[in-house]
This record gives sequence, C-alpha cells and structure tokens, in this order.
Amino acid sequence: MKIAYFLARFPKLTETFILREMIALRDLGAEVYIFSLQPPHAEPVHAQVQEMMPYVRYSPLFLSWKLWGAQAYFLFRSPLKYFRALFKVLWQTWREPGVLLAVLSLFPKSVYFACQMQELGIDHIHAHFLWINGIAAQVVSDLIGVTFTVHPHAFGLFMRNQADVRAQLELVNGIVTIAEYHRQYILNLCPRLTAEDVAVVHDGLDPAQFTPAPIPSADGAMRITSVGSLMEKKGHTYLIAACAGLVERGVPFRCVIAGEGPLHASLQAQIERENLQDCVLLLGAKTQAEVYDLYRHSDIFVLPCVVAKGGDRDGMPNVLLEAMCMEIPVVSTPVTGTPELVHDGENGILVPERDVEALAEAITRLMEDETLRLEFGKKGRETVLSGFDIHQSAEKLAAIFQRFCVQNGRRLQ
Repeated sequence: MKIAYFLARFPKLTETFILREMIALRDLGAEVYIFSLQPPHAEPVHAQVQEMMPYVRYSPLFLSWKLWGAQAYFLFRSPLKYFRALFKVLWQTWREPGVLLAVLSLFPKSVYFACQMQELGIDHIHAHFLWINGIAAQVVSDLIGVTFTVHPHAFGLFMRNQADVRAQLELVNGIVTIAEYHRQYILNLCPRLTAEDVAVVHDGLDPAQFTPAPIPSADGAMRITSVGSLMEKKGHTYLIAACAGLVERGVPFRCVIAGEGPLHASLQAQIERENLQDCVLLLGAKTQAEVYDLYRHSDIFVLPCVVAKGGDRDGMPNVLLEAMCMEIPVVSTPVTGTPELVHDGENGILVPERDVEALAEAITRLMEDETLRLEFGKKGRETVLSGFDIHQSAEKLAAIFQRFCVQNGRRLQ
C-alpha cells in the first residue's frame, strides 16, 4: 500500500506527531511518501526525521521547466480535469482572499505532484491540516483519480471561514480527527456527513521512547515544565501569572517553558515585569531529545490552554501525552479534546481556562502532595498505554487507508 502524505513543509519541529505517525505506518509495511509543498526552514529537527528523508519529494522552483511541463501534460491530456480542479480551488476559498492567493500560488506544485504520484503508483493520499495541504490533495485526487482523506487541525477547522471549511470537508473521501470533540464539531458543521464519515484516531507515541527516568531535584525545589509554541492558545501568560502567585505563597520552585513563537517578547516582558527572572525561564525551541531530558528533570507539567480570541485552540496537545507517559503529573484546562485524555482528579488536574488563581492552586496542591503526584503520574502513563500508543493508532489509520484503496478498485496485499 503506497500512501502519499501532503504536508505544507517537511521537516517541521512542531509536527512531531505526524512524523511518528508516518514512521509507525512504515513499520506496519505501508510505503509512505511525503510531498512537501515548501522547502524546510533552517531550524532544529528531530533525529527521527532522517528515517523519512529518503521518501520526501519537494516541488521544483516556480520557473522550473518540470513544473510547467506538468501543467502542459494535464492541459493537453485532461484539460477538463485540470480546469475542474482549478475551479474547485476557487470555489472552496473565494471567501478568504489570503487562503485563495496561497492555494493558487501552490496550485502548479499540486499539479506537479500529481505527475509524481502517478509515476509512483500512489494508492491513497492523506493530508494533515485543512487548508493548503487538504486542497492540494483535492487537486491531485481530481487529476489522477486517487482517493484522499484529510485530518483537520485547529487553524483550518476553527479559524477559517466556516462555509469554506464545510465546502472542503464535504468533498473529501474521508475524514480523520483526533477526538470526539472534533468529530461532533465537524458533524454539526456539515449536516451531509454521518458519524461513519469521520473517524477518531488519537495521536499517539511510542511508550518505549518515553519511559519514566526521573532525575531528583538537586536542591529540593519543585520543577515546573511547559512545552509548546509561544502562542496565545497555549496559555503561557497564565502560567507565568500563576508563578507570580506561587512566589507570593513562598513556595520554592523553578519553571521552564520550551518553545518559540510570536509571543516570546511579550512573555519575556511579563517575566521581567513580575520579577520572575530567577525562577521562570524561556528556553526557546527544543528537539525531541532535549524535551525528553526536560521531562526527566520535571516534577509537574503545566499547559493551561485557552481558546484564543481569534478562535484558535489546541486539539489534544501531544506534549500532555509525552509528559503523562513519563509519569509526570499534569495540569491543563478542559479545552476541546483535552478532557478525553486528562480526567480531572483521576490522572491529572483540569482548571478553568484563564483562571490564574485556580491554576496556582492546582500547582500548589501537587507541589505539596507527593503521594498525589505519584498517583497521577502512574495513572497518566496507564492512560497513554491503553489508548494513545502510536502502534494502535497506526493500525487504525492503515485500516482506513486500506478500505479506501479497496473501494478504489486497487488490489493490495
């Protein structure tokens, strides 16, 4: 079974969950190829990226004869398919000028990749994110007749024009999503779809790569860790405010926040304004190996996610999975799919979003109760093992892809 993954950019540090998914599918015997619409940024990458690099295809430059040769191929061979694919791009994005310009600029690349996939004999296409990736998959599907599925995430599902989102979702062959929250959101948005059209497949991780190996604190101070892009939806500003409250309570602690993003300067200013430089530190972007080391030096993991003012929100943060698998007690908020992972009072603590006092109280409770920390840590790992193992998730995905391939008349072993 040859599966094409459409990604906006590969590799990308913040998309570790997709990397794990593709490697797990290859371990099951699927031939997974990556079609990256844009070249990679100069940023740190995870070591596992090297496993997938032999299977990555990048588009040539805009003025390349290969790119325009692909346009000529389909214009002369299948002009109706070419213009129908272009019309669908316009129809799905005309309400969003920014998205429309982006997908039009990438349309020739999608056509080029259609030639590439046709030559490779791709059986099915899967696109993470419901905008340029998903639309590119639609273009290829129209040109070469291969089925495709999409996995919507926060930006494409919640922040785009909802009429365009509905139009795009109702054209796909199948939808995969991370949580029951997302499935219900999609079904409410798209009355034509049924529950069978939307499969819930949790993001997962390999528990063998996140085995608990805690390193004790050298001075006895509680160590609070947070990992995530420095964006409004991650809620780091409320964590920093809660840390200011911890200082007032006289509780010794250190808090590190790993990640990079547009709020770096404002969060650093907040730290300095609250005189927290000695106990709260922004670490910048970290590789998976570096994050793993942070987990080993952690006593509590906190990610107080919020629904951002523009509607952006996390689905079910993978760093919560990682921390729980490392038996670190977690504190988060009941935003979107998180309650399907963190069960308040059973394997972690959930507090109302933007509630600094409740957040500080939850952290203090864990800091003062070692027995509770150990209990939540063990139950957290049990939760991951029972429902968020990447091998289980990959098997579910493979079955979904196989079903579409068979429906498409392809004989697969």
